[in-house]
Amino acid sequence: MIPATHKQRGATLLISLILLLIITVLAISSMREVTLEERIVGNLRDQQASFNGAESALREGETRLAASIGPATTSANCAGQTVLCVRATPSTSIPYLDWSWWTTAANAIPYKGSTSNTTELNVASDPRWQTALLGFDLIDSSGRVEVTDPNLRSRGVGPYYYEVNASSQGRSSRTMTALQSVTVQRY
Repeated sequence: MIPATHKQRGATLLISLILLLIITVLAISSMREVTLEERIVGNLRDQQASFNGAESALREGETRLAASIGPATTSANCAGQTVLCVRATPSTSIPYLDWSWWTTAANAIPYKGSTSNTTELNVASDPRWQTALLGFDLIDSSGRVEVTDPNLRSRGVGPYYYEVNASSQGRSSRTMTALQSVTVQRY
């Protein structure tokens, strides 16, 4: 008898190679997707750190303003100020996203808060803040003022309106957040 010879055509090998190629493509696309997600999460973390730093500096400015016994002493700029920086007039155009402007001593003072250690805030450098006097007993939209007694007005008794500005970088210098609030202090 003549033994039967089986011819192998390689169909199994071809199917295996195609399946291996499909699995490889899926694995590569999954790795690219994971890398993209990591970058997104890193950027969100950086933005959150920047916001938290600016929020801390804003609250410090508001707290120091509220702790003053009377109307805060104003100055033309923040140079030499270490506790409270109240500008006599608000800046007409603050370059909110220009970090070099914020780090100039004449424009803002660094956040001190409960700690001056920026590693606890997870930011690249100290957040900065400044305040400005908007005015005493400003006229509201209907043309009225809060203090109508001329004697009290002449002594400066009543509401003082202040603008508080703060800015912070994130975990890296690529991200920056600037915040602003208006607060009223009554003396």
